[in-house]
Amino acid sequence: MKSITEIFNNSNDLLDSISIFVEKYIGAELLRKCNITKIVDNVQERSTYDYCNNPILRLIGDIKESQFLQKCISATQLLIDKLLLCFMMSSAYQMFKIGTYYGNYKKDTFYRFDRLPKANWERLQLETARNLILDIESQTDDKHKCALIFDDSMYQRIRGKGTELCGMVYDHVDHKKRLGYRMMTGTWTNGVTNIPFAQTLLTTRNKDLMIGPDNIVDRRTISGKRKARAKEKGTDTVLRMVKDAIDAGIPFDFVLFDTWFSNPAQLIDLKGIGADVIAMVKKNSTRYFVMNPETGSVEYQNIKEIYNRSKKLSEGSKYLLSVKAVATNRKGESIPVKLVYARNHSNKKDWVCFICTDMSLTEEEVLRYYTFRWKIELYFRMAKSYLKLRTECHSPSYDAITSHMVIVSLRYMILEHARFQNSDNRTIEDLFYQVQREVVNSIMDTAIVIIVDALLNAVRKCFNVTEEQMDQLLIEFVNELPVPWKSRFQLPASA
Repeated sequence: MKSITEIFNNSNDLLDSISIFVEKYIGAELLRKCNITKIVDNVQERSTYDYCNNPILRLIGDIKESQFLQKCISATQLLIDKLLLCFMMSSAYQMFKIGTYYGNYKKDTFYRFDRLPKANWERLQLETARNLILDIESQTDDKHKCALIFDDSMYQRIRGKGTELCGMVYDHVDHKKRLGYRMMTGTWTNGVTNIPFAQTLLTTRNKDLMIGPDNIVDRRTISGKRKARAKEKGTDTVLRMVKDAIDAGIPFDFVLFDTWFSNPAQLIDLKGIGADVIAMVKKNSTRYFVMNPETGSVEYQNIKEIYNRSKKLSEGSKYLLSVKAVATNRKGESIPVKLVYARNHSNKKDWVCFICTDMSLTEEEVLRYYTFRWKIELYFRMAKSYLKLRTECHSPSYDAITSHMVIVSLRYMILEHARFQNSDNRTIEDLFYQVQREVVNSIMDTAIVIIVDALLNAVRKCFNVTEEQMDQLLIEFVNELPVPWKSRFQLPASA
């Protein structure tokens, strides 16, 4: 028995699934399409010149090979290491400092991966999500509905004065302006699985509220287009993301969002590109054309007036009121909509209103499908609390923050894919901790191999023992271990 590695046996199913996920749904070809390429880690000068033996190359003047040797790290390896970072017990800086995980390339190479100048991270997220969604849909029946969910969440930067495009943006949670970005996110769901397919960090368009540097960049470049999209309106961003999902071939039946985007102009724009909407409506002055059942005339009313003037259903019904109306925008365009009123579960004396542009859906279906929207809130919670969305990236570069945001979404896709493939009832949090345990075990495995192998070599040198005696020593060593640890080793065949 020459090495402890020959008897070391440990299974890391979820940890191995990360490499399988990258190979199956991303691959080297997609990384090349997104301009995410290998990085030069080290350059060494040749000690001697190697002359070329090809006479044609000598004729055109290339009489010798390059004077320098380049050590490059593949984009796939760097991407996998980025995905694994959130499962570590310490930061990347500490991991490089103590050399426990990343050891075959420099720390600067790891950080430069976020700032590749031509990398299209948004396309990587969209096409990876598309590949995963189509695979999930191919394994499920056709009796379910799919939806795109859109919402924004605060991406706070406490020290954001030196961060590109960082500004004071409105936080809908506590109704205050905070330093950072609005992370506009689009996810796909079938009611069970939730896949984030698009994200954009939105900043303020008010120059007085822009705290970070807003440098002039060439808008023809990927970085320039990305920074231009950061100043879009939220409604324009949602419309662009829906178009991207349609162009990418992501299947969906309707779009879900909260009251912040449910204005008639947004509904009409989405209906114009073939996307039906289910959304909650604000109790504001926005008016709709409705038919008065008593007079038979068309009236222009807001949702409060419609509710007060209409007859409610009985107490035992699932909804209070359903009204067919017409929504119009400033251009005079209009579409038919259905307004569904329901009781507010947090305050039974109050009510909420939902709007739907698909007139074929029943009121119960509108209420049931709108509950899918909660999936995106779970993604925000998971990304911020577990996947290190806010705490891992400290770069002042807007491009680096964007790449980190995409990396976080890929981590979530991996966990969702693992939950879909497993038939048990483990939650996303359970899977996260399971992967974290496997990563820790992998690091411990490496340390155990190094220590025990060094001990065995020392025994061989000092005592000149035979291989049979070494086998007996290993058997005694394993037998002295605690019971949970014994299963991690395989005894020699002579045992």
